[in-house]
Amino acid sequence: MVGGIFCNFQKAFDCVNHILLTKLAFYGIKETSYKLIKSYFEGRYQRVVLNNISLDSCFKWVEIKHVAPRGSLRGPPLFLVYTNDLPKISNDNSNIDLFADYTSIIIANPNCTNFKNTLIKIFQDINSWFNTSLSSPNFNKTHFMQFVTKIVP
Repeated sequence: MVGGIFCNFQKAFDCVNHILLTKLAFYGIKETSYKLIKSYFEGRYQRVVLNNISLDSCFKWVEIKHVAPRGSLRGPPLFLVYTNDLPKISNDNSNIDLFADYTSIIIANPNCTNFKNTLIKIFQDINSWFNTSLSSPNFNKTHFMQFVTKIVP
């Protein structure tokens, strides 16, 4: 039996937070590099400017409270560091692949009972990871699909 869980993060780049700094330190980012990345998170502001409209009509500057501002070049790689430990929840009967804010988990087991038990365990582990990482899946874009072979008579 083979199944796939396809997850998408809820407001992916908005959920990246101080946990990333802890992960960067764990991966060996220290001293000057650490301070440089930390400074990227602090005192950041952004606003929306509409084309062909005077500066008086611009939206107010708003402080960014999370790590990865929208449209930044550093956001996606920092997000990947943030989610880098997610595949560690995998066991021998599953494979987790990360791509930007999408996560695919493929589960395979020839035994129906073991397949269901692995599936339940993976869902519990994913939920635990999301809770620990202070993020959540986008349930409108998260799906489970079981793959079956077509039997031709």
